[in-house]
Amino acid sequence: MRKRTLLLAAAGIALSAPAMAQQGLNAGPLQPLLNLFASSEVGADTFVQQAAFGDAFEMESSRILLNGSQHPNIRQFAELMIQHHTQLTNTLRSLPEGATRIPVGLDERRARLLAELRQHQGDMLDRHYVAQQIQSHEESELLYRTYAESGDVPVLKAFAQQNLPMIREHLRMARALQAPGGQQ
Repeated sequence: MRKRTLLLAAAGIALSAPAMAQQGLNAGPLQPLLNLFASSEVGADTFVQQAAFGDAFEMESSRILLNGSQHPNIRQFAELMIQHHTQLTNTLRSLPEGATRIPVGLDERRARLLAELRQHQGDMLDRHYVAQQIQSHEESELLYRTYAESGDVPVLKAFAQQNLPMIREHLRMARALQAPGGQQ
């Protein structure tokens, strides 16, 4: 049943890719998650690992932004990302079902994204940061939503359900920063 739900979610995202492209969104960043969903169930290990990688990326990319940006709205968003994703990580670590599954460091893809972000300054840093935040939160929204619907460990499923609205709000906020005037 869970695999069927995950496959349906992946198919829904894949089918929405043309609409995403029309809206200027790149479905490509979601491809690793779509591949994961198509090839297996999203179990507790995968959920915790991907959530932790996402949190670590959100925090480190936000620190990079704060070191190089002067845009007050983007800086405010970055400070909020550090605060919220630190709280998410700490909550996940406090759960016995999560603490034993949290990886150390970042995966290779996110490490590359951070390296790319470090190469930019000024307005280009702001633009790349916001684009990466949108991409990362789209992935997190899909991960949390899928696990909230089909998770295999009740405590982690409840964690996903409880925090999904915050992830969605982060995505909304990141998209608003990309809108004309959002970076002022």
